[in-house]
This record gives sequence, C-alpha cells and structure tokens, in this order.
Amino acid sequence: MKQKIAVIIAAFLCAALLCTPALAASRVPEMELDVALRPDGAAHIIQTWTTDADEGTEFYLGCRDSGYLTITDFSVSDQNGPYVYVEDWDVDASFEEKANRCGILETGEGVELCWGVSEYGDNRYTIEYVLHDLVGNYSDADGFNHRFVDEMNFFPTDVTLTIRNQDGTPLTDEICDIWAFGFDGQIQFEDGVIRAWSEAPLESGAHMTVMVALEKGVLSPVRVVEDSFEAVKERALAGSDYGADEDAEWDDEPLTAGDLLLFAAIILTLVLLILLLVVLLVKVGKAKRKKRMERVGYFRDAPNGGNLNVTYQLGLCSGLCEEDALLGAYLMRLISQGCMESTDDSNDAEPVRLRLSHGPQSGNMYDDALYTILKAAAGADGVLDPNELEHYCGQNYVPLSRFMESCERSGKQTLIRSSCLKGAVLDNDKDLTKKGQQELDEVYGLKHFLLDFSLIHERGVKEAVIWQDYMVYALMLGIADKLEAQIQELYPDQLPQLNQYRRYVRYSGYYNGVMYSAYSREKLRRAPNRRSGGGGRVSFGGGGGFSGGGSGGIR
Repeated sequence: MKQKIAVIIAAFLCAALLCTPALAASRVPEMELDVALRPDGAAHIIQTWTTDADEGTEFYLGCRDSGYLTITDFSVSDQNGPYVYVEDWDVDASFEEKANRCGILETGEGVELCWGVSEYGDNRYTIEYVLHDLVGNYSDADGFNHRFVDEMNFFPTDVTLTIRNQDGTPLTDEICDIWAFGFDGQIQFEDGVIRAWSEAPLESGAHMTVMVALEKGVLSPVRVVEDSFEAVKERALAGSDYGADEDAEWDDEPLTAGDLLLFAAIILTLVLLILLLVVLLVKVGKAKRKKRMERVGYFRDAPNGGNLNVTYQLGLCSGLCEEDALLGAYLMRLISQGCMESTDDSNDAEPVRLRLSHGPQSGNMYDDALYTILKAAAGADGVLDPNELEHYCGQNYVPLSRFMESCERSGKQTLIRSSCLKGAVLDNDKDLTKKGQQELDEVYGLKHFLLDFSLIHERGVKEAVIWQDYMVYALMLGIADKLEAQIQELYPDQLPQLNQYRRYVRYSGYYNGVMYSAYSREKLRRAPNRRSGGGGRVSFGGGGGFSGGGSGGIR
C-alpha cells in the first residue's frame, strides 16, 4: 500500500508538468479513410488526402506482402477529374509523364499505389481500391489487426478513419470489440460505425493500427485461419496500456494511522504549492497580457478576417479566451440573428426557454451546424428547454463533439495554411510565427478597444449591428459585462437596444453553460474508457502482429 502512495504522488507531480510536443512539418493537413467491409471479408477503401505539395513527382501508398492481402480496382482522382491507370508504373518517369496518371508498383516488400502529383499547391486526391481478405475467419471470432496508416515521409496533421458494414448492418459494442494503436487519439462506436481519429499530428514513429473482433455471423470471410483471434489479440495488446487500470495490482499491507497522516500532509503540501504556483502564473500572465494590450493599441474591426474559429484558437493559446468561449460566441451569433427568441414576454424568466424561429442567414457553415443541433434538441415544438437540452447533449454527444472539433480543427488549419504557426502544434503563443503574432495582436487590440470603449472620443458607433458584432467578441473575450456598462454610459438614449443585447448575452451565457457542461461531462466519461475492446483513448504502444502497412508519402 505504501507503494500505492508513492505512485499516486508521482502521478500527481507528473500531471503538473508542462510538456511541449515536437513540432512537425505537414504536407497533408487532412487524411480521411472510409473502410466498407464486404460480406466476404474484403474491404472497399476510399482515402481522401488534402495536400499542399511544392516538390516531388508522385505520391505513393505502400502495402506490405502479408501473404494473403491483395489489392484490385485501384483508381485515383483529384478535383479536376479521374486519373488514367497505367499498367507498368515507372517511378523514374518525369513530372509531366506522371501527371493525371496512377498505377501499382511491385516492390520486394509488396506493392505501392502510386499517382502523379500533377499540380503543385493545394490539391485533394481520392484514392479508391479493394483490399481482399482483410477480415479473417478465426476459430473463435472474425476480425483483423491492420495498419491503415504507416510511417510516411510527411506528417499527416488530422487523420480520420471510419469502418462500416457495406450492407448497412450497424457495428456496435454488442457485436464488436475495437482497439487502436500507435497515435494520439480516440476510437469509438458512433451511429452504427467505428470511428478513429487523431488528436495530434502523426509524428515520426506514429501509425494508425486498428484491431476489430466481430461475432460469428456478422460477416462470412473467405479467408480461413487455423488459429484463434484471441492469439491475435494477445500479440497486439502486448506492450499496450489497454487494461492497465483493470490489471493493476497493489500489495495488501494495511495503512497505519501514521501512514494516513503522512499521506494527507504530503497531498496538502502539494496542493498548496500547486495553488501558489497557479496564482503566481496567473498574475504574471495578466501583467504580460496588459502590457501587450497597451503596446498593440486599438483594433476596431473584427479580428482575423472575422473568423471566429481562428480568433478562438489565438485567444485560447494566449490566455485571452476560456475553453467554452467559442460555443458561447456562436450561440450569441444565432440569438442576435433572431434565430432564437425568448418564449416569456418579461424576458426575465428563469430558466430561459427559447423558441427557434428560423435558420441563420449568415451563410456560415458553423452557424448552420450549431442551429441543426439545437433544432434536433428542441424537438417537434421547436422550443429549447434547458433540461431538455442538457439531456439531449448527454445522449447525443457525437454531433456536438463533431461540431466542437470541427471548429477547433478549422481554426488551426487556417492558421497553418496562412503560415501563422511554426509547426502543427499550438499550445501557446510561442508556437506562432511573426505573421501569427500579428494576427494575435488584432485580438489584443480589439480587447483593448472594447475595454476602453467609453474613453474613445468616437461617437459614430451607434448602429445596433455594430454592437451585435462587438458583443459576440466581448463574450468570447470574457468582458461582455464591462462593454455593456460602457455602452450604457455612452448611449443612454439607446437603452432599449442595450437591454436587448444584455438579454442576448444572458441567454447565450446560460445555454452555453448548459451545453458545455453536458459536453464536458460526457467527454470526461468517455476519455478514461479503457475497457479492453470497448474503445476510448488509443494506446500508443502495442499493435504487434498487424497486416498491411508500408512506407508512403511523396517522392
């Protein structure tokens, strides 16, 4: 038991350490894989690569010779149309000779699926093929352990894998067990399919290996294996952290009163030290942010080209925004656009109930996506009730999670494409390039402007639409109440409009709290799910005995 105390203390200290991931250049910001399992155990695979290449003549995707896997029906297309298949692929051919062509190259280790770069810059390639005999017919179950993404000479930033049944039969935890290895991310059952996704760029040594065990009868694989899937699983789980929480063993030596007092004293000391450190860091951070605001001056327009996702990422990495700020800002936008309105004439009722009136007119896809979630939560009567919304978000975690992740991913990708990041990681403002720092200055400048709103001798800002925009950003930056007070001081004759926006802030803050709390609880519940086969966080170690894989990239 004394060992247990030591481990807990060590874990406590480790959790307080700040880690800085290695930066990696990215040639493929997004990689999506859709795997449709056929009844005979083959898989129809569609890969979509979003690329930004400025060198090389071809992309390639390797598949090691496993002794049973074969590939047919290989094709490639890009945004301009399909490629011509070439029987004898020549890796030494010129850029022009490979343009708009694809083919299969036989190697000593297996095959490589190849296609011409065709055009430098931003491109989107769709790679399609059939992988035969992926699923094996084992004595105790059907399944596979396959490396879908292997070591490459570029680092994919955002990888998503979807596995589905081609005939539409849902894949659920009742008939499947799932595991994933080799990357930082998640694997889950979602709406009848299996989804795995990365939460950090795949850097050197990373891969995406997925193992799936299926009950007998779900498929009818033609590849018969004279072995058990249990043996496959044992090889794959060796060196992984699956089941680590379940299998941990502690000695049974009882704790004495002295042990308990010592343990409590140590924990209390650690807590006090950490609290003191946090207070000091907060004070230093506030001082630095205030100094930077004063240096930057005022910025009066919507920062970062009006892209809320970018502003949120910049604000989050610099301490200007809280984690729930983005959801609140989008809610504020919908409410201020008149998409939702209070059902109570007094506008002071608690809890607030909002009626959905019409969809957003902004043309912004994220406004539309959030409105769709709220509409589903409102139900047939079109009225949002806080308890109803909380229940919906808890039961329908995936749509809200996808919305949040899409917003965050879009913000980071925009910063990457605009050369605002030194690499593919954004942990703090030190990860920003000079251009990224300039974009961050716009956020600082707007906050400075909003905080000093009543001190600025401009009286031309009277239109409600301007207030609307300012309130969205003030809410995101956590200063909506301060801006309200200043506007009231400046424009006492426009008190009705001010009261209206004060209600908007209250509504959006209220519903943001409901939605984000439900989202966070469900995210926390899912994150530590380490039941072997139940999905959850991916194990970076393990995954041995896999099929497929092979080097890939651009050359």
